[in-house]
Amino acid sequence: ATSNLKGENPERNVEKYKRSLENLFCYDKEIPEEIIEKPIGLSLSEKIIGSRPRCRQCEAKGAVLCGTCSGSGLYVDSILESQGILVKVRCLGCGGTGNIMCSQCGGRGH
Repeated sequence: ATSNLKGENPERNVEKYKRSLENLFCYDKEIPEEIIEKPIGLSLSEKIIGSRPRCRQCEAKGAVLCGTCSGSGLYVDSILESQGILVKVRCLGCGGTGNIMCSQCGGRGH
């Protein structure tokens, strides 16, 4: 546990902590677009299902967009956001892939 030293301003400590967190992330540096990885995820191409009826939920693709991140693979961390720091992190719902296996057909497409 951390303790305040006599005479230290707790608000100053919060600002100092906030600045140190912000310095961990490169807000002021441009990141080339080719370095930003696009989530790969499950294939969203239609599966060959023969004469079986298509799954209505995934339209025979076997995967659906992640509802947590809307398919981006990232979401804003709510804990850091409450402290005024906007940081996008890998989605816990899909592991950063952007889509999840269809729960209706189990990924079979039918």
